[in-house]
Amino acid sequence: MKKILKWGGIIFVVLIVIGAIGSMGKSGSSTSTSQSGTGSKQEEAKLIAKVGETVQDGDIAFTVTDVTTVTSLGNQFTKKDAQGLFYVISLKIENKAKETKTIDSSMITLTDSQGRTFDRSIDGQTAKGMAQGKVDLFLQQVQPGLNVNGDIVFDIPKDATGLKLLVKGGYFGKGQQIDLGK
Repeated sequence: MKKILKWGGIIFVVLIVIGAIGSMGKSGSSTSTSQSGTGSKQEEAKLIAKVGETVQDGDIAFTVTDVTTVTSLGNQFTKKDAQGLFYVISLKIENKAKETKTIDSSMITLTDSQGRTFDRSIDGQTAKGMAQGKVDLFLQQVQPGLNVNGDIVFDIPKDATGLKLLVKGGYFGKGQQIDLGK
């Protein structure tokens, strides 16, 4: 009986590995176009949206509508100073699916020209939200065919350049980039 269970477990693991390898091959083949040809840098530049342009990843569309920088956020009771500089990015997020979607912080990150990745600033986000009486954009549900508007706050070094927002339509989304022009 132990041998049967052992072999059954081995076969199960082998099938999972084969399935994982098969799915990686499919996703890898659809993204290989940007690596070939002489104009690959030009093609890559065309794939990166700018402020005001809409990008879609999966069933979620994102539009950066404004970018501002400040050294502190909040009011006299909730004021928070940035360690570097707060970037407040205004977003419109549209649900193009047929079911409700929930927005969370893993869907949006910021990168710079040095390859550094920044998550949203919880301190800056909280100070801004409490001062304005607004609910945080994250963990908000977006109903099918509707959109939400809100701000996301990042605290990044003052000398950061080449800023791009990476937005994903879900945990397994490939992501799209939006050049913030900074």
